[in-house]
Amino acid sequence: MVKVLSGGLKEVNGFSFSAIECGIRYKGRLDFAMIFSQNPCNASGLFTTNRLPSSAVSICRERIDNPIHGILINSTNANACTGDEGYHNSITLTQEVARQMDVDSNSILMASTGIIGVQLPLEQMKNAIPSLIGNLDRENADLIPSAIMTTDTSPKEIAVSFSSSLGEYRIAGTAKGSGMIAPNMATLLAFILTDFPIEKNMLKRIFTRSIMKSLNSITIDGDMSTSDTAIILSPISKKYITLENDLQNFEDALMHLLDRLSEMIVRDGEGATKLLRISVNGAMDEDDAKKAARSISESLLVKTALFGQDPNWGRIACAVGYSGAQVDENRLSIYFEKIPLLLRGKPADYDPNYLEDVLSRREITINIDLGMGNAQAKYLTTDLSYDYIKINSEYST
Repeated sequence: MVKVLSGGLKEVNGFSFSAIECGIRYKGRLDFAMIFSQNPCNASGLFTTNRLPSSAVSICRERIDNPIHGILINSTNANACTGDEGYHNSITLTQEVARQMDVDSNSILMASTGIIGVQLPLEQMKNAIPSLIGNLDRENADLIPSAIMTTDTSPKEIAVSFSSSLGEYRIAGTAKGSGMIAPNMATLLAFILTDFPIEKNMLKRIFTRSIMKSLNSITIDGDMSTSDTAIILSPISKKYITLENDLQNFEDALMHLLDRLSEMIVRDGEGATKLLRISVNGAMDEDDAKKAARSISESLLVKTALFGQDPNWGRIACAVGYSGAQVDENRLSIYFEKIPLLLRGKPADYDPNYLEDVLSRREITINIDLGMGNAQAKYLTTDLSYDYIKINSEYST
């Protein structure tokens, strides 16, 4: 059974944390952070499929299979499209952290988020590393969710516990994301910590499965970042837990945590006024179900209609039709919550007053039945408001 704990990252023993104001782009805000374990960890990570990845993503891909001691994180600057200099800067910073912490240089990962195409202030950040290391403490865990934010309006973290045959274990996570959220490997920055001793290959399989059904099934604007990173750390152990029931309990707890983080991100979508749950059933296969769900979730016409509380289900049908999924008009049904608007290809009568009430809600579920098979998929998305335009028209200035 999964139990949600009252705290965040500090609920998992074995890790220390630090976050400071470095002035990377702005003054007076936390923008330089670190998660550290004195004992080496198994790690697994999923990263953007954007072909212009940040230097931090490149370093993580090179090092993720090593025993990992820590993650160096900066916000406000993505260090993407910065060429060899940007890559060298990330290498220099992680090596300096490793030197001062007396660990292998390949045991420090890095994550960067913020504006694209601007070099990191290398010397400024190098000079801040002693302060960053000096502030490492378990009690500073609460600073990490704030330090990694960019356009987020609130920090995001959660911790859970679960039972196993050897006792209780914990998983905690934090994430940032509000815009440039689109599926393809992680869609944001997310850092997950656990004290559950699990073998590396099994950790990778479970983490990948869980990400694909959670953080990789959300979209806000269909715009994939250059910096998308999700990393999980678990202590290296002389004896790993391998019982099937224990591994299933771990996966259930991880899914619960990732689902909650996914909801937090979508609720905080740039300018969003609604969280939309898109549920597709009756697809020929899972791939078709995902195609239809994503197509609806990223349709600008669907998103703007729902912002305006307009019950224009024709836009949903249109998005299904061009999604690439197998679809037959005479089998397609569309519901807003439990209200049928289209039943097996025929427009349905509905109570406009009740539908108006549904459309005014902060959270709405749209159910689509393709009537083609038994596969299903779910996506989380948002509406599209005037504020989204305002936020993104002023981002670099």
